[in-house]
Amino acid sequence: MEYGVSSWFNLWCLSQLVEQRLADGVLLCRRQGEGWQPRLAAGMPLPDEPLFTRSERPFQRLGYPQCRALRMGSGQLLSLSALYPDYALILFRRQRHVRLPKGAWLGFFASVFTHPDRARQALTRLPLFDYFPLPLVRATPDGVVEWTNRAIERLAGQAAPAMQGRSLREFSLGEDWPETRRLYRRLADEPELGMAVMEKHYLHPNGQLLLGESQLTLVRDEQGAPLCLMGIVASLRPRATAPRGVSLRFIPAPEQPEGVMICDGNSRIEQVSPAFERVTGYREAEVRGSYPSLLRSGLHSRGFYRHMNRDLNEQGRWQGEVWNRRSNGQVYPERLRISSLYGPGGTVRYVAVFSDMGQPDAVDQGAPPEEKDCLTGLANRASFQQRLARHCRLSEPFALMILDINNFRLFNNAMNHRVGDRVLQEVAARLRGRLRSGDYLARIGSDEFALLVPGIVHHRQARIFGRHVLSALARPLLMAEQQLYVDATLGGALWPGIDEKDAESLLQHAEQALFGAKQKKEPLALYDDRLNRSQSRRIRLQHDLTEAIRQGGLRLHYQPIVDTATGRVSKLEALVRWQHAELGPISPVEFVPVAEESGMVQALGDWVLNRACADLRRLQQAGHELHMAINRSSLEFQSLGLDGDEWLSIIERHGLSPRQIIFEITESLFMQGNEHHLERIGALRRAGCRIAIDDFGTGYSALNYLRAFPIDMVKIDKSFIDYLPGNQKDGLLLEGILRIIGDLGMKVVIEGMETQAQAAYLSTQPCHFLQGYLIAKPMPLRELLIFLESYAGHTVSAAD
Repeated sequence: MEYGVSSWFNLWCLSQLVEQRLADGVLLCRRQGEGWQPRLAAGMPLPDEPLFTRSERPFQRLGYPQCRALRMGSGQLLSLSALYPDYALILFRRQRHVRLPKGAWLGFFASVFTHPDRARQALTRLPLFDYFPLPLVRATPDGVVEWTNRAIERLAGQAAPAMQGRSLREFSLGEDWPETRRLYRRLADEPELGMAVMEKHYLHPNGQLLLGESQLTLVRDEQGAPLCLMGIVASLRPRATAPRGVSLRFIPAPEQPEGVMICDGNSRIEQVSPAFERVTGYREAEVRGSYPSLLRSGLHSRGFYRHMNRDLNEQGRWQGEVWNRRSNGQVYPERLRISSLYGPGGTVRYVAVFSDMGQPDAVDQGAPPEEKDCLTGLANRASFQQRLARHCRLSEPFALMILDINNFRLFNNAMNHRVGDRVLQEVAARLRGRLRSGDYLARIGSDEFALLVPGIVHHRQARIFGRHVLSALARPLLMAEQQLYVDATLGGALWPGIDEKDAESLLQHAEQALFGAKQKKEPLALYDDRLNRSQSRRIRLQHDLTEAIRQGGLRLHYQPIVDTATGRVSKLEALVRWQHAELGPISPVEFVPVAEESGMVQALGDWVLNRACADLRRLQQAGHELHMAINRSSLEFQSLGLDGDEWLSIIERHGLSPRQIIFEITESLFMQGNEHHLERIGALRRAGCRIAIDDFGTGYSALNYLRAFPIDMVKIDKSFIDYLPGNQKDGLLLEGILRIIGDLGMKVVIEGMETQAQAAYLSTQPCHFLQGYLIAKPMPLRELLIFLESYAGHTVSAAD
């Protein structure tokens, strides 16, 4: 019984009470002595202490001192039912003397019973609605009562149990019943009708005539067959005048039921709804225990997810539009709401509710008039989708172009959000100045704009127009008393074109072109056969990489690292390799980004860590005391617990000490400005692991990182020594960096040493470790064992 209550409210119900504005905060409580101990919370922190009420009535108000202690203005306890006497809800409002709005109760009813999956789940837990303040009825498709809650007594004049097995005809006027029966049949035969709102007269057993408005919907089983009617009486009042028959209107049912995904405090998926499975193509068994990142499309920046996490941490909720990827590789937009659900001991769960935006056609659904983006004055995303669908139906040629501002987050991070807003406004104004008559411009994301350009037939025309658009941003923007340069990338697709079936596929192809341009660091890309083949290859690699990780199709090679003080191999770097059965060797440069885009990087990283630790243990048993360097991406850090336990437990499971492991990260991890990353790194270092910055000097390098962050080692990228010893400027730069790193007490690894001349030069420099082809190429474990037995040591001596 307890599981039935907690699982229902864990699933989504508690956060939905807040979403429907029934309350600003909700607690699910269990009786403890004379008080109520909170067990789950939504919209507010979970209190530690029990709450007390003065009476045993089903509806009870909390005293103001208790509400004030929880930073709320008023609170009302709502009992669940006689079957669950030890459970209750407490609904809080931030203001005092606020009554629970009836319209919000109706919205909650609709949110439950107009979605097939939720409705079927709710039918198994109807007693939880026993003290629902509005009359609620379950009836057969013919109108025979199967269950009612206690509020029905106002209509029926008798207790709820006495209603079961009776026809609703007994409570209707005789002349209204035929039309009511016809409504029941229509709801069964016409699923598109959705919810019926019916105003009719009811006859109370005492002879009084009542005018009531009810909302009625038909719940179907998993095969789509009628299961039962669920109705709620929205209003009921005496009526003395003569009846006029039944008044009827309909609220269309949602085109796509919302999916639900529940994650634990570490963001691992615990449970999903059937609608989730239909929309994403993933079965619950496939995703349970995985991270939501497996759905990522790769079309959002890291800053997008950083803002999402910040809102969740600070406000307990986030909502917006997200591009995700189905199991078959198809990218689609969804409207997503995430809420935090708090439990005992500070535990938290995340409830994500989403609806697929790619299915409905906004124009055909009678969408409201065109709305504007409040910041730029351009059309917003909803208006853009309507216009795009209309253009596609007209069958006239046009180009769809998506413009994205590169590294827009730097404006917000380096200055402030007001400067970022002004940048967006200026970009919008400049783009508007490039439009022709009939062109259409919209802002469809935080830093993303879309253009519909009629009359574009060939790629050459599209490229000319695209360069014309980008040239609008060539001049600097004068803001904050300085000149700011804005760099942007443009991706486009033509209609009609390659494989474009509808507006959704056209938008997807334009986004793919944008993504391809960003990958190649090109300003402009159009979707064509070459890009189509490239995307098809990426989709195939995504699928095959999943199988390779599961079936053991990957291999690790190890590259030795020499200690300059001893000339002996003291460390290894683990490097993942993939020999595809049909495509041949796939470079990590190609498949690692695929893993990051598709959400598989966590599984890939865990496999690498497990295999590297297992092989290091074998080397240790063979008499080789070595340390192992393992690369981890910033995306993997996002899902790591703050105590680093997931990685540390793998190391310890293989009988290794954390002191034998070096985690190599890139500078981009520090650019994200995430304080949690520092906690994770600190936990790993306290356990004994060491942290190295990999490829230092290739990204947004800053010596400030070395001063401000907990780093043990710095790996200097091979580009710094490619032209040494002959290039004097490169030599001066390297010597300066080495001196600073040494003064900060960190160790240095020089990568990419390939010639004897480089080795001779580096022997004069204060570097601690060397790595490169001159010592050895990466090799499998079997070859590595032979190499270690025969390696005589490197002749380069350490400098003073």
